Amino acid sequence: MTKWLLAGVAMISAVIAAEPPNRQFRFGSFEVTAVQDASSAMRAELFPGIPGTEFRRLAGAQRAPSSVNVFVLKRGGKLILVDAGNGGKRGAMLRKLEQDGIPPEKIDCILLTHMHGDHIGGLLGRDGKAAFPNAVVYVSAPEREYWQSAAGARGELARKVLQSYAGRVKEFRFGEEVLPGVRALDASGHTPGHTVFETDSLLIVGDLFHAAAIQIPRPEICAAYDMEPSKAVQARRRFCDLAAAASKPVAGMHLPYPGIGRISRNAAGYVYSPEK
Repeated sequence: MTKWLLAGVAMISAVIAAEPPNRQFRFGSFEVTAVQDASSAMRAELFPGIPGTEFRRLAGAQRAPSSVNVFVLKRGGKLILVDAGNGGKRGAMLRKLEQDGIPPEKIDCILLTHMHGDHIGGLLGRDGKAAFPNAVVYVSAPEREYWQSAAGARGELARKVLQSYAGRVKEFRFGEEVLPGVRALDASGHTPGHTVFETDSLLIVGDLFHAAAIQIPRPEICAAYDMEPSKAVQARRRFCDLAAAASKPVAGMHLPYPGIGRISRNAAGYVYSPEK
């Protein structure tokens, strides 16, 4: 029994040691901390619009590098969490924030790009209650409306989150300044209320890209998760154009960790370069 217990502890320690540390950046008036909630890689089957051979050529492997990331913005003493990862056993966010001296009670605001489970699961603790006792949660009006009315199990997690944060959920409309220095832009397509958050020097693009190696050079390729593919394609192209034209870095929840880089254009199309 003791032998198996020690082996289990050693395995957990090895996993934690292998996790990449949180990364700190400065973009304009915001300090930004990137946190990897979980590692990930995308299979070709998740991208039905591209032949497997072309997928593997662009990815350079059988699977395309990906990740599950969250970001903490800090300005003027306020801590803003953007998305909350998986939660439960799959998510490392809470533990990794604690390691950087950011316990849940210090988070003031939570911005949601959308309400898929790998973005809101971390809003609930192991006890099923709100993991962030002092935070106000911001979500777009169409996103909240969709998941509140989604039938059956499809909307169950979203409804549980909204109930757990009752009285602390605020809706915003696209184009509004949600918080000082943070504007919400319409990126619907992946979900009905999918949102890009824009600061003076950064675009937080949510799930515009599930596999950067595939979808930045080929923005017309959708992941199976995109609910309205034609709108998702339009949003990817629009924000690739914006990021390239403005030389603005992008932070993505599924861009390879640390999830921050720059999109530029060359003769062949769009190119992604990770931030150093």
